[in-house]
Amino acid sequence: LSGLGYAVSRQEFETEGVKVRNLEVRRTGPGAGKARLVVIGAHYDSAQGAVGADDNGSGVAALLELARLLKSVQPAEGLEMRLVFYVNEELPWFATEKMGSLVHANGLALGEREVVAMLSLETIGWYSDAPGSQRYPFPFNLLYPSTGDFIGFVANPRSRSLLHRVIGSFRRHAAFPSEGAVGLESIAGVSWSDQWAYWNFGWPAVMVTDTAPFRYPHYHTLRDTPDKLDYDRLARVVLGLESVVRDLVIAAPSN
Repeated sequence: LSGLGYAVSRQEFETEGVKVRNLEVRRTGPGAGKARLVVIGAHYDSAQGAVGADDNGSGVAALLELARLLKSVQPAEGLEMRLVFYVNEELPWFATEKMGSLVHANGLALGEREVVAMLSLETIGWYSDAPGSQRYPFPFNLLYPSTGDFIGFVANPRSRSLLHRVIGSFRRHAAFPSEGAVGLESIAGVSWSDQWAYWNFGWPAVMVTDTAPFRYPHYHTLRDTPDKLDYDRLARVVLGLESVVRDLVIAAPSN
């Protein structure tokens, strides 16, 4: 990140006596005062007992590539892009005060910052063309395709407007299958990543995902290794996301 010309900031805190940190880089548009924020994030920890290539090495790799592609981006006046690498997303830290993304979101709230859009890159590297390769929690199983060849965009009801904007931008720029879903946070999988932290403060946030355990047979196991990933499709998704982020930082989403 430093080699790309970014100044890397570290948000350090302790968990059980161990210093851990979120890493962040940013690009700020012109204008005085506190810029409104577009946050793109991915967690860099893996589940205990798992290698973590898809969850979430794929998300981290995507965020690093977005940092490279967007290093010269100029956000619009009053907007700031932040790329954040989170610690402590997995259990036992998920949904606790030591969850990295919650620490980050809480810091923004304490600083009276406004997040106008957040994208969580969560497990985005495994795809299948086999019929029946995709599963869902109810009621999504009644509505969506049974082949796991798409990238998913998932939002809570409050983030519906952002979801429509994000998936619309992705479909304009990327020749890649995509599905969007709005669901209650109580539905299995809907809140299972770092977007949850921002929802807690009422900010619009969308998870970008291959749906993880609902598709990927090696989720949270020692078999989640780099050879399992589909790098061609992952690269195509990242190029689509580059365009999405550019659209978001050129003009603030209306919530």
